[in-house]
Amino acid sequence: MVGTRWEDDRLKPVGLPASFSGRTARHLLGELRAVRSEVSKGRLPSEGASPNLSVVTRPLAIVFYEKLLPGTQVVNRLTDLGYRVTATQTAVDVPRLVRENRPMVVIADLALRHGDFCGIIGQLRASPDLAHVPVLGYCDSKNRKLVDAALEAGAKLVAAEQGIPDQLAQLLDHVLAVE
Repeated sequence: MVGTRWEDDRLKPVGLPASFSGRTARHLLGELRAVRSEVSKGRLPSEGASPNLSVVTRPLAIVFYEKLLPGTQVVNRLTDLGYRVTATQTAVDVPRLVRENRPMVVIADLALRHGDFCGIIGQLRASPDLAHVPVLGYCDSKNRKLVDAALEAGAKLVAAEQGIPDQLAQLLDHVLAVE
């Protein structure tokens, strides 16, 4: 087990590999103190103060949308919730972006003008290295056929387009819950 011990205000790594130097431990401790300070003040860690750690501590969401509303609202709300966001307006880019970036969640507008996002969800589910990424879809709540098709393709949850910006935090909690 890896641990730390405090002696004379110096950090002593316990059970760490030889390549893990005291300097590295002090650097990480400083980073963690900065994050803890920001969080205690009710703020997210600033990217300027701690670029490497903030990227690691902020989960990534990939958002696909064709319509600006609620697409841009979802992106803004995710940013407010502390997520890094990669947005695309091209559905065929989603599997590539998921493979390259390893996001925590994919959020997608299911109602495409041309094409079928349910097919994209099926591609994600068929790939062993991408199947674990949950998909939160949204569309007009009256389009029951699309809702059923998305759930059958493997979307974890499909929400009403009208409520997704306001209920995004709760929807993410549900989608990211470990079963």
